[in-house]
Amino acid sequence: MHRTLSAYVTGQIIPPFLVGLLAFTLVFLAGRITRLIELVVSRGAPLDQIAKLFALITPTLLETTMPMAFLLGILYGCGRLARDNETLAFKACGVGPVHFLIPVLLLGLAVSLLTLGLSILVRPAANLAVKKEIYAVAKNRAGSLLREKVFNDFFPKVLVYVDSIVPPGNTFQGILIIDQRDPAAEHLIIGRVALLHSDSDANAISLRLYDGMVHERRPDRSQFSQTSFNVYNLNLELEHLPALDDESGNPEEMSMGSLREAIRTKTAQGAGAIPEMMELHRRFAFPFAPLVFAVLGLAIVLAPNRSSAGRSHGVAACIAWLFAYYALFAVGTAMGENGKIPAALALWLPNLVVGCIAVWLFIRTLLDSPSPFSAGARLRGSGRVAAGRINWTGH
Repeated sequence: MHRTLSAYVTGQIIPPFLVGLLAFTLVFLAGRITRLIELVVSRGAPLDQIAKLFALITPTLLETTMPMAFLLGILYGCGRLARDNETLAFKACGVGPVHFLIPVLLLGLAVSLLTLGLSILVRPAANLAVKKEIYAVAKNRAGSLLREKVFNDFFPKVLVYVDSIVPPGNTFQGILIIDQRDPAAEHLIIGRVALLHSDSDANAISLRLYDGMVHERRPDRSQFSQTSFNVYNLNLELEHLPALDDESGNPEEMSMGSLREAIRTKTAQGAGAIPEMMELHRRFAFPFAPLVFAVLGLAIVLAPNRSSAGRSHGVAACIAWLFAYYALFAVGTAMGENGKIPAALALWLPNLVVGCIAVWLFIRTLLDSPSPFSAGARLRGSGRVAAGRINWTGH
């Protein structure tokens, strides 16, 4: 009986889970898809390179969307059982909330393990691969990395502002550059037009600016010095970009071994390891969310006084609880990064708060659950109908 019930409940959750996973992932991809399409249409970036970037950023999004889709699957799939009074029929047959909790928790554990694999293995490797791919793009098509009307900080200590980009992307109009690479002087360079030249063999990029002015400011002087130019060449060496291995210093790109080693090294040196500690706890705290959502979602759909509204109820409840969870996640992350609370508490705060609420709601569901022995003949009849739906065998 329990095996049949588990298969039936699992079958109700998986279809909306998969639909939600696709929908949430596409929503998160929407902004990035626009950027990738722009690289193809206006910058002439090769499609195979864009497809590779698209595939590499997907694991990072799946780590976020899998717990979200799982909660939607529970609220929508199990919510249908509640709307059709099948849960009441099961209670009349002696099948209580705990019997539903077991298959949902097992399914949540499977989703948690998948999310954990993405978090500790796939996402760091994918982030590092994205960085290498962007580096390759910079070698061959550096103009594709620059965006209009924003300060582009792809090159360390060099900010580039472009008013407009002329397709295919190597000619710029209205360019402003802040060059802080020289510690003895800061240069503000303004040009009417700029042409970009990429030299893969020399591992360098150069900008040739026309009709502009260079403003130079030195720490030992109170005023700027100004120099007009007809042609000005600015070299941007690609070897000055961050290193492209898991020792690059970005915790999001480090393997678990490198991350733990960085924490030990900084701790031994007496330096703060807040970014590394935040990333370490994030890799374990976030995959725990499906287990929290398993208890929460089931407590909501099995509540005796739950409204039997339409199908939109599950989606609305999902959005509301996800908003609460990620709001706590944002608050905890901000406080943890500022050192106001420990990294462990900062990243586990959403699971602790929402988890306690979920357990409380589920206990209330257990206490308020009507006894099957006091149910009327209608519920016993409904129980036989529901049993027939899942091929009830009585064993």
